[in-house]
Amino acid sequence: MNTFFKTFFICLVVTFGFLAYKFFSMAGYSPELTVTKSNPIFGTHTEVQNEDIFDNKVNESAEQKKEEVIEKPKQQKYTHTCYFYSVSGSLTPVNRELSKKQSIESAITLLLKGPTIPETKKGIYSEIPANVDLISVKRIDKSIIVDLSSNFGNGGGTKSVENRVKQLAKTVRNIEPNKNIYLHINGKEVEYLGGDGVYIKQPLE
Repeated sequence: MNTFFKTFFICLVVTFGFLAYKFFSMAGYSPELTVTKSNPIFGTHTEVQNEDIFDNKVNESAEQKKEEVIEKPKQQKYTHTCYFYSVSGSLTPVNRELSKKQSIESAITLLLKGPTIPETKKGIYSEIPANVDLISVKRIDKSIIVDLSSNFGNGGGTKSVENRVKQLAKTVRNIEPNKNIYLHINGKEVEYLGGDGVYIKQPLE
């Protein structure tokens, strides 16, 4: 009898122990748990939540970048004016739009480049030879000194030389109407210009 009761008691303890283990195991189990490296058996809710938060932040950042691209203001354009000749032989203002503000330097640079192909097709032309370089623009009191390379006087007759000087003077005066304009070639004030020795009155008219 003692052996029977001992055996029965042991079986009873094992049975209760097994039932308790199953009960507590099921109580800690959830079908929404995710198995992770930090908890490979029971999983955790926090990592899933953190992943959702990370995804939301990534999406919000992408949306903000899209809005910044859309709302980025257009680059402002400024009108630059230089003077060429039209078919009728009269000085004609030609406007160009650039991203920087107009200055004497920028206007003269456009003038020396000459008309564009579309402008040429409309009869716009320049008396200024090609490949003339702007050396410097100096501002002294009420005077502006424009220094150009020597090929400004190359080619053409007396009328052509006079006309190119008028182009230069008109372009500069459009920006600084109350200043005296002087023409220098390679750092020296011009008195005669071109192969025909055209007299250049200073300041330019």
